[in-house]
Amino acid sequence: MEFVYIGLNARGEKVKGYIEAENEVVAVKILKEQGLTPLQVRKSTIFSLKPRYRVKRKELILFTMQLHSIISSGVPITVGLESLRDEAVSKDLKKVIEEIRLALLQGSSLYEAFSRFKTVFPPYYLGALKVGEESGTLPKTLERIVNVMQREEEQKDKTIKALIYPAFAVTTISIAAIFYLFYVLPRVIDLVKGLGTSLPFITVFVITVIGFLKKFFFLFVILLIVVIVALILMYQQKSTRVIIEKVLVEKLGILSDVLVKSFYAHFTTFLALMLEAGIDMSTALELLTFSTGNLYLVNLIERLKTLVTSGQRLGEAVRNLGFPPLFCSMVSIGEETGTLPKQLNSLSFYYESELTRTVERLQAILEPVLIIFIGVFAALIFVSVLLPIYLTIGSIR
Repeated sequence: MEFVYIGLNARGEKVKGYIEAENEVVAVKILKEQGLTPLQVRKSTIFSLKPRYRVKRKELILFTMQLHSIISSGVPITVGLESLRDEAVSKDLKKVIEEIRLALLQGSSLYEAFSRFKTVFPPYYLGALKVGEESGTLPKTLERIVNVMQREEEQKDKTIKALIYPAFAVTTISIAAIFYLFYVLPRVIDLVKGLGTSLPFITVFVITVIGFLKKFFFLFVILLIVVIVALILMYQQKSTRVIIEKVLVEKLGILSDVLVKSFYAHFTTFLALMLEAGIDMSTALELLTFSTGNLYLVNLIERLKTLVTSGQRLGEAVRNLGFPPLFCSMVSIGEETGTLPKQLNSLSFYYESELTRTVERLQAILEPVLIIFIGVFAALIFVSVLLPIYLTIGSIR
């Protein structure tokens, strides 16, 4: 039976958590044994919503590194977790560590304690942790998890950095356009009209467009909200979401290349991690479905799992599903030579480098497009704003 409790720890701080016990009396006794002073203990209900903890990936990597050091050095894990809790900067991470420590003191295994926070620890993390704990190879497993998470985080940072400039440029241009068209241009027009000078065609056209946008502004806002809500509702429908995400994966050229190579890098990296940890192929593929966000690709992994569980080797299954020839060849070689995790790791490095090159190519395409866009925008500003001023000065002369 699960109970919700509020209590005071040894430092007089108020803590809240969940505890498994036969009844309320036993729950209070356990809390006191853990050094807590219970203030409130009640049975958990469907209305007792568990808090959704938010822990950043970099914080999780650091925590895992520290946990690896604690276990490798032979320090009692509950003592080590107490130190990690005190050192943690994030309030959510502090709470997670404390809950794990208390669960361990109650007799839970490390896997059981960590599994209480499935929104914090990814499925592959928990799966590898379980096998590592059961096989007595926990330090090595944690080291592998850290290495894999660091690689993925580095790749993510590279991708974000490559796309920061285009995103910044588009945002800046949009703000400048709104400022010039809705603030500067109307004042210039008022000035020119006051001097009795006729406006050039391009300026009249821009004024007409601005007037139209102002007149129907609220209608546009309502229409935009309706479209966004409709898209969200459509996306929540599984069948529609699969179609949308299939388009993202297959029909958007270089953008689809980025998504596909990112998927292959993620798939090979974490499948290798789980196989090295001792997780069987079927379970590893099942866990991968939970760590893949694209529903179309989730369906692909599920079809792969079905083929593997029906007796096909992984190399044969990926070939039947249309995976790239290099991918299929290296997986088959790995299965034949007993080096599948090694081959998967090689593939993951290959796809990470390919992803980096594809993102750089995307950036190289976007930069000239942005330069042209900026040039057109600058020309529009010059013609619509400066030309009336130039004509006015000319008429005065």
